[in-house]
Amino acid sequence: MAGLGGGDTCKGDFVLVSPAMMRRMLVCLLMLLVPALATYSQTAPAASAHPDATYQIGPGDVIKVVSFQHDEISGEFQVDSAGNITFPLLDTVHVAGLTPAQVASLLKKRLEANYYVSVQIEVTVSTYHSKPVTIIGEVGSPGTYYLKGKTTLTALIAEAGGLKPTAGRKIEVRRTVNVNGVPTEKIVTIPARELVGGKGGQLVLRSGDVVSVAARQLFFITGEIAKPGQYDLQDDETLMQAISQAGGLGKFASQKVEIHREKDGKKQVLKVNLGRIRQGKQPDVKVQANDVIIVKRRFF
Repeated sequence: MAGLGGGDTCKGDFVLVSPAMMRRMLVCLLMLLVPALATYSQTAPAASAHPDATYQIGPGDVIKVVSFQHDEISGEFQVDSAGNITFPLLDTVHVAGLTPAQVASLLKKRLEANYYVSVQIEVTVSTYHSKPVTIIGEVGSPGTYYLKGKTTLTALIAEAGGLKPTAGRKIEVRRTVNVNGVPTEKIVTIPARELVGGKGGQLVLRSGDVVSVAARQLFFITGEIAKPGQYDLQDDETLMQAISQAGGLGKFASQKVEIHREKDGKKQVLKVNLGRIRQGKQPDVKVQANDVIIVKRRFF
C-alpha cells in the first residue's frame, strides 16, 4: 500500500480526512448549493388555488379557450349581456350557466360536427366579472368583489383585508330573495367571533349580496366605579348591566348617576337613581352608543 500523501494510488487505496478538512469540504459544497437553490426559488412556479369546477359562467366573465392542435380557435372571449360568446367558425355560442368543463364539451361537439375530426379543448375563466358582491364598513379594502366559485363570508372578509380594529361585534349580510314571486330583502347576522370556525365559514355568499361591517359601538363610564374606561355596547344593554360590566360600584359610590349623551346635536344629561331602579320605582335606562356614564361620589 502506498504511503499516505505520496506516490501514485492504486485500487483499494484510501485517504484519511481530518475533521477540519471535512468542515472545509462541507462549506465549499454549501457555497455551491445556495445560489442554485436561490435561483430555483425565484423561477419555480408559485402554488395557486384550484378554481371551483362548479363555477357557472355568466355575463361579463372572460373565458380562455386553448386548443393545442389549432391555434386559430384559441383565445379569450368575453361573455356578452345575453350570455353568449362569438367563437371562430361557430359564430354565437351560448355559455351562460355552464361550467368551464361543460363549455369545453359543447365547443368540442360543435367543432367536430362540421370542421375537425378530433379536437382537444381546455376552457378556464380568466376574468371573473358576473357575480358581484359588495362589502362596506370596517374592513381593510371595502368595495365590490366578484365571486370565483363557492365563497364564504370568512373568505370574502379575508380577501377584503380583514376586519379593522374598529369593527363591531356583528356582521350583516343583506340579500334579495324571492318570496312568492316578490323580491324581498333578507338580513343574516353573523357574530364577528364566528368568522373562524363558526357560521362565517359556513355562510356561502350569493351574487348581489351586500356585506356590512359596522363600527364598534362604545360607551364610557367613569367616577366611583371599579373599572372606569370605555366598553363595547352589548345588545339592549341597560345602565345596571353597564355598571356590572365595569366591575360594579366603587367603595364610595352614591346611588346617583348621570348619563351624558348627544342627540340631534344637542347635549342631554339624564339623572338616574340606582336605588329607585332596584326598587322598581324607576325604569332601568337603556345605554346608547357614545354615552358617558358618571357615577357620583357619596358625601358623608
